[in-house]
Amino acid sequence: MKKYWYHIWCLALAIGTSMGLLMTQDIKHIFVITRHRTESLPLFIVGIFFFWFYEKFLHHKYKNRVFQFLALLFSFFLVFGYSYDVVGDASIVNHSIWHVLVSIAKFMSFYHMFVIAITLAYEKITTYKWKEKVTNSKINKMFMSHPFLFSWIVILLCYLPYLILFYPGVMCNDPSNQIREVMGMHTRYMDSVILLDPNVTITNFNPILHTLLVGGCFKLGYTIGNVNLGLFLYTIIQTLIMTCVFAFAISYMKKEGVPRLFLWITLIIFAVVPVFPFYAVATNKDTIFSAFIILYVIQLYDVIRHDATSKKFILLFITSLLVILLRNNGIYTILLSLPFLLIAEKEKRKGILTVLCLLIVCYTGYNKVLLPSLKISNTSIREVLSIPFQQTARVVKKHGQEIPEDERKIIDYLLDFDTLGTRYDPVLSDNVKNKYNKYATTEDLMKYFQVWLKQFFRYPVDYFDATIANVYGYFYPNTSKWYIYYGYNTKLEEAGFDYQYAFSLEDQKKLTDYGEAYPYIPIIGMLVNIGFVVWIYFTMFGMLLVNKKGKYLPVLLPAFSLILVCVASPANTYFRYAQPYIFALPITMFLLYQILTKEKKKSSL
Repeated sequence: MKKYWYHIWCLALAIGTSMGLLMTQDIKHIFVITRHRTESLPLFIVGIFFFWFYEKFLHHKYKNRVFQFLALLFSFFLVFGYSYDVVGDASIVNHSIWHVLVSIAKFMSFYHMFVIAITLAYEKITTYKWKEKVTNSKINKMFMSHPFLFSWIVILLCYLPYLILFYPGVMCNDPSNQIREVMGMHTRYMDSVILLDPNVTITNFNPILHTLLVGGCFKLGYTIGNVNLGLFLYTIIQTLIMTCVFAFAISYMKKEGVPRLFLWITLIIFAVVPVFPFYAVATNKDTIFSAFIILYVIQLYDVIRHDATSKKFILLFITSLLVILLRNNGIYTILLSLPFLLIAEKEKRKGILTVLCLLIVCYTGYNKVLLPSLKISNTSIREVLSIPFQQTARVVKKHGQEIPEDERKIIDYLLDFDTLGTRYDPVLSDNVKNKYNKYATTEDLMKYFQVWLKQFFRYPVDYFDATIANVYGYFYPNTSKWYIYYGYNTKLEEAGFDYQYAFSLEDQKKLTDYGEAYPYIPIIGMLVNIGFVVWIYFTMFGMLLVNKKGKYLPVLLPAFSLILVCVASPANTYFRYAQPYIFALPITMFLLYQILTKEKKKSSL
């Protein structure tokens, strides 16, 4: 009889999991059922698979609390993420008693699926013994003998078609405006800040180092009469930095004993997955920053894994400083990761503390002394207030008539109350924050936050909805909002510069079609899925805890700091913001794989 109920429970979980993953819902319907065979057949096949899955594995005792927590977390992301993706709030979860019951059933099914899958993955990772096969292949020998040079040449050769077809480089709004800044032209960035000197057109809205690099190369081309050649110089520099970092990462993994198969997989990912070459030829600030995030992750790992030397701490300082200088939020990555090395590596505290103090001194001097002395205006505080501004905008949109006059006046001075509700976009705060009054004082902000706090207690559900609607895609894999840069941007042409592609959009079509289609390829397309990558980082964090390798957690903290930046960012599921931790994933994953498989410590599952 007990076995009979076990089969019934497995069947119920299989139905709940397959329907939860494949069937659609809305507020009016618990499940949308169609008569099309093309939709019912996958449901049947997936249902059979999960019935086998639960029958085979559910009888094991999965009591590890870390994995149970991760399973709860991922189930929450799936259930609530679906609702926010479809209707923009939690209505599909709580609209009626039937919706609540179905959501509970889905949650339970997902929970069992995740706790089994994570436990099986952990057991496989920590018990599987790799046996490197001896091979006489010349290619393998070259790869193993010269991992840096071999990887760099392969990656560069794979990027050549992109460099040629997208000559001189792919522009978008930010680098176009950065170039205009260096060329002494007015930009929208100047309108968002109080200028220290109206004659200085460069602002710190984008990192100065990147602005000077891309703008300086362009200006060099302008001086010699060919702006395209100047822009191509920048594209070459960026591509060389990126490919060298990738090759170095593979070489470092080889030195750390990562299995040869994983080295090949990493090389293929960097060479073939289109996101890497497309961003190599795109002139955004995030590409070079992403390269130095990879170096920073390697430096953290190296300090933990090996003996400390003065050379290592010097390299850590230089890498960390470039992370800070290449992205305005780079300081948060350092502050949310490097201090934790003091806990993980007690014997190396002196060197780590020295590096950290020097970085704080350099950052403070750069922002408080150097930039003001050059009359370069800093970015607006509005850039870090997307969350509260979105919450206020949603309240105004839904409850504008209920807001007292005194609160209206305070909001109006900061954000233009009359148009705030119509400007509200649940997944993008730009239209809200772009109306921020740049002349607002600290006292004005304090008054606003007093109103914000009152409205939080008055409309807590709207605050919650506003926040989740603006961030859920970073944790929900079923939405991707994928994009790559390849379209022709006219901003430089409109400014009077002769920027133009050497090849037509038709010539570029095969590459762009490949780039657009890649994320929708089953399984391998998940490598660039923002939500799924975040799940991998969470899972790695949990596995290190279970394996009692907590001292290596700082290696994951750069990614988690960048995920927090995404949460506070103005846009939901914005690939450019997630780019650094997606680029760093293969290296982080395979280095930590080595930690999980070496010097294993027993842990109860």
